[in-house]
Amino acid sequence: MPFDIHHLFGQSIAHNDGPHSAHKKKEYVFDNKVIGAGGYSKVLKAKWKARGGMVVAMKIVKKEAVQDREAYLRLIDSGFPRINKHPNICAGLDWFETTNKFYVTFPLLTGGELLERLNTRGRFTEDATKKVMRVMLDTLAFIHSHGIIHRDIKPDNFLYRTKESEVDDIVLIDFGISKVLEDESEDDVRNQFEAGGTPGYAAPEVFCGMGYGKNSDLFGVGVIAYNLLSSWSPWESMDTMALIQETAHAGINFPPGPFEGVSDQAKAFVKHLVQPPSRRPSAKKALQHPWLVGPVEEEDQDHILATHELENAELDQVQPHPTLKPEHPLARQITNTSASGIKV
Repeated sequence: MPFDIHHLFGQSIAHNDGPHSAHKKKEYVFDNKVIGAGGYSKVLKAKWKARGGMVVAMKIVKKEAVQDREAYLRLIDSGFPRINKHPNICAGLDWFETTNKFYVTFPLLTGGELLERLNTRGRFTEDATKKVMRVMLDTLAFIHSHGIIHRDIKPDNFLYRTKESEVDDIVLIDFGISKVLEDESEDDVRNQFEAGGTPGYAAPEVFCGMGYGKNSDLFGVGVIAYNLLSSWSPWESMDTMALIQETAHAGINFPPGPFEGVSDQAKAFVKHLVQPPSRRPSAKKALQHPWLVGPVEEEDQDHILATHELENAELDQVQPHPTLKPEHPLARQITNTSASGIKV
């Protein structure tokens, strides 16, 4: 449903009788217990009376935190309806606004992050990693075909539906910095220049001022595959700029310890996704990689800990990194500089 053009000019909607005005708040019964929080937002559980009491997650965002109002409205009012029917996407189902806040309704997910499961249960087998990769790539192929670049693909942004979910029952979340394109096609023109994403997972071209497109999301999938197969990060740096430089210049290595028992074909898949953008595949093309379409050639994976061994094990932790949002001073500097000095 298209949004009212008056929204773009910051006019009060206190007396607006349109479909996204404050009276829609009466459709919900809120549980005041906070289940998630950020600097300018929080998430509450709510019962959606208009949907038979369906329990949902309601994200409440202070308008002062929305730097680009037009882009945000394009996402929640135009972008989400394109993709919210996909079973592995947590996109907004409904939204409304009051004078000072946006309210966005999402499906409720209770299973925790993919990153959390990795760090508490240990590295994944090749078979489990393949299952996760297929879901990730299918999900990205879907949003890309509907003209959306996620721009923040990382293991923190995939949640399990429930605590009992199978290894591949993951859902893509957090479209907060996603780019909604006008063109809903299979084309992938590298004509985006706004910097934003998570260093270490964002493709190097995102931070180099050379232009990027949909397949920038695939770089993050490659890094996640590396994480799952080894319980390690491919990068040594923690500082933001150093990490950006390392992802641009460093090759991917596969230390024998963390990658004990991992097949050459699995390593080739990782390299396939983290290569320069001109050679990096689309999500649709990546699904055809021999490692994914062929049977798993499991090597000896006795080093993968069994459930009863995990309690006393000292697991390596894959450290989370904060998202560098487009409004961050560093991201703005990169965006406004035609060439940042990083060559891809």
